[in-house]
Amino acid sequence: MNDYPLEKPSKLLPVLIGGGAMAAVSVIPVLNLINCACCAGIMGAAVLGVWFYKKEFPADTPFTIGDGAAIGALSGIVGAVLSSFLQMITLGAFSSDFMFTIEDELDEVFAQAELQATDPAAVEAIREFVMQLASTPMLLFLLGLVVSLVLYVGFGALGGLIGGNIFKTKILPPGDLPPMQNS
Repeated sequence: MNDYPLEKPSKLLPVLIGGGAMAAVSVIPVLNLINCACCAGIMGAAVLGVWFYKKEFPADTPFTIGDGAAIGALSGIVGAVLSSFLQMITLGAFSSDFMFTIEDELDEVFAQAELQATDPAAVEAIREFVMQLASTPMLLFLLGLVVSLVLYVGFGALGGLIGGNIFKTKILPPGDLPPMQNS
């Protein structure tokens, strides 16, 4: 018979905290360099969300590695959406100057490519593709969101597994209990 309550705490607040931390670690300059170490910021934010979730658990409710993975993956969804939106705002993709900025940057990049004897047809094809992509900010946002979802959910779940393993409930088998001492 299961002696544990079936009711687990709400995941909403820990997921929002983990996702917000993921977005912050990804968007804030200098702090975003943490993610250069195999997305350590994203995984750390997932562990933070798992820690907040574990704090809400009653003492008699078991906390499993799966609970941690769920918090990490859900935090990854929230973090991907938040960071994609913040990055688009930071880039100014919804402003009228965005296309001019992209064109200036592309001109510099392609001037360097031409100096390095790159195939001019390939350079021009890439330039056209990037300009089409930049001309539709919503498509650029969706492309960034899809890539972010894959990365954030994957590394968030991995961080959640790590956090779940750190904070899981340790249940001793009946034979491993210390003997009771008589007073």
